[in-house]
Amino acid sequence: MANRGRQSAASLAIVGSVTLVPRLAPPRELSDPQRAIWLATVNSKPAEWFGEEHVPLLVEYVRHVVTADLLTRQIDAIDPLWMDDDDGLMRFNRLLAMRARESALITTLARNMRLTQQSIYRANKAATLSDQERSKKPWQTLENGS
Repeated sequence: MANRGRQSAASLAIVGSVTLVPRLAPPRELSDPQRAIWLATVNSKPAEWFGEEHVPLLVEYVRHVVTADLLTRQIDAIDPLWMDDDDGLMRFNRLLAMRARESALITTLARNMRLTQQSIYRANKAATLSDQERSKKPWQTLENGS
């Protein structure tokens, strides 16, 4: 049962039990670059952000990030002279298309795990509909029948 009345400064200074939430460790099957992306991603959020249910999404996320990096290195290594013929141009186009697909998948996975800047909630930046409606000028709203 809780003590009644005001609590002393000494009792307020005592820290209650602290529960440590372990961070998700990278799966063994990940390569070293994938493991580095995993650790950077997991460490960028509070420990309780990711649970065991997020492991498949995180694994796919880090794989796509590393693949996109590999494709970028391939694109950067292309000699501009190779694009003088159709084969070089087709290779360049394929690499760009593959990187665009990887980027789209990375974005989708990042949004699903709420890793993007867009998903960060800031109370001072959030506007409710009523705030938005109040900020409209009379000439910015349409009346029925006008």
